[in-house]
Amino acid sequence: MTRIRDRMAERGRDVADWLEERTRLVSFMEKQLYEPTPRRGMWLYTLGSATLFLITIQFLTGILLLFYYVPTTKDAWNSIYYIMHHVYFGQLIRGMHFWGANLLLIVIGLHMIRTFLSGSYKPPREMNWVVGVALIILVSLLAFTGYALRWDQEGFYAWEVGMKIASYTPLIGAWAVSLLLGGDTVGPATLSRLFVFHVWLMPAILAPLIGVHLILLRLHGEFGAAFEYSERLAKLNKRKQYERMEEYFASDEEEEESSRGE
Repeated sequence: MTRIRDRMAERGRDVADWLEERTRLVSFMEKQLYEPTPRRGMWLYTLGSATLFLITIQFLTGILLLFYYVPTTKDAWNSIYYIMHHVYFGQLIRGMHFWGANLLLIVIGLHMIRTFLSGSYKPPREMNWVVGVALIILVSLLAFTGYALRWDQEGFYAWEVGMKIASYTPLIGAWAVSLLLGGDTVGPATLSRLFVFHVWLMPAILAPLIGVHLILLRLHGEFGAAFEYSERLAKLNKRKQYERMEEYFASDEEEEESSRGE
């Protein structure tokens, strides 16, 4: 048994070395997956990874639901009923998509609270904070549009209330409501536009923003990470050395002046 394990481990190392030599994939994955974090509250720094994992689950389950969902006022709810009761693992996939969306909103909210309380929005990480705010707004809009795609009474009236609130937006309220409704009232055009926004437009904006967010994170690192502390300590020690040297030269000058006066 141990020989088989050793052979499998050796072959795994050979495959990893082969990939690393030709694609640098192993070092790239290691750099992306391992990030130094502060010792205090380090589990709170996993909320960002949990958010990314839940968004990935939403993408995958959403693609599977698209095989059976029909974006028409007549068949939207019936297609969801068919998914829940007749499709293999349909109830599981739809449940993961539904409850994953609720959990995603909670986790991304906690992630933003942690970011704010730890001061990770301060220089030089302001742009990452701005991108994060854009991401949480997009995720909230995705959840709201997905809620209406069921086209049951809850989704229908929730969208009507949302449009009523949006109509009070200064300057662009009436134009935004007309664009989202596809007319004066909620109807078939509304569901078509909701489908386009939820399935195509907002995910197409969300994916590159996530990429920018990760690039900026790797560029500046987590606030309070070990390497950041070491850099700050090195700068502090260097500044103290300069201060000691200035004091030393200042004391030498005073001694020379006093010796000349004598």
